[in-house]
Amino acid sequence: MGVIIGMDPHKRSATIEVIDERGSVLSTGRFGTDKVGYRDMLAEGRRFGERVWAVEGATASTNTSRTAWSTTARS
Repeated sequence: MGVIIGMDPHKRSATIEVIDERGSVLSTGRFGTDKVGYRDMLAEGRRFGERVWAVEGATASTNTSRTAWSTTARS
């Protein structure tokens, strides 16, 4: 099994925490919501092979920008 990356998005920053199957914290970070912050956050997530992103507040009715983010984050 891989890792779960929990993300708590806010207007000016997004905080992530990466945990393994035992619940051990492997990484944390706070990133800006600009292009550089987004790029750096994805790079941090991609350090881990198999991963699932869990975004706080994301639901089936969320807007298309989060859907676009989700698609980008998978690669």
